[in-house]
Amino acid sequence: MWVEDEHGLTQGAIVDGIDWGLEDNPLGMVLSNACDLEHGKSSFLIVAAIIPAKDTITSTKEYLAKVPKETASLTKKQKDALKELLGKYIHNKDICRYYFFDTEPVFDLGLALVDFQRITSVEWETAGKLEVIAQLRHPFVEQMMMRFVAYTSRIPSDRVSEETETSYLEELSSGMLP
Repeated sequence: MWVEDEHGLTQGAIVDGIDWGLEDNPLGMVLSNACDLEHGKSSFLIVAAIIPAKDTITSTKEYLAKVPKETASLTKKQKDALKELLGKYIHNKDICRYYFFDTEPVFDLGLALVDFQRITSVEWETAGKLEVIAQLRHPFVEQMMMRFVAYTSRIPSDRVSEETETSYLEELSSGMLP
């Protein structure tokens, strides 16, 4: 569904051969604009790391807050909260840092995330040495790029104080909550 056989070095290409400075270097997802690549307007190839979804999600503070370590089994409420959290990853909803996709059946990495915090640039002259393994299908390429743009274009703003938030909650929920 998500990936298909490779189409060359273009946006959405899944590549191997990038030195991320790690013992076990992850695969990468090409983020560079396809038009720039096609017309030779890129001096560098922009690539984000592809990481295992399960390992990453189960180490997040959101996951750990929903799944207590000491409990052998989850309550229905905990299971529902966990399903909701996992659904946000699966449907690429509300989680801007990552883009979720399945690498099957083209190659065997399983469920994966493109990590928009782990980005590198590869000089165009050396980009040809990268091995293109697969290609993210359309419209998933466009969906991924939309998530990338949303993540990188966030505008920081101050949060309201706890007191102000409490007063807003009281005003908005008046008559709704017991």
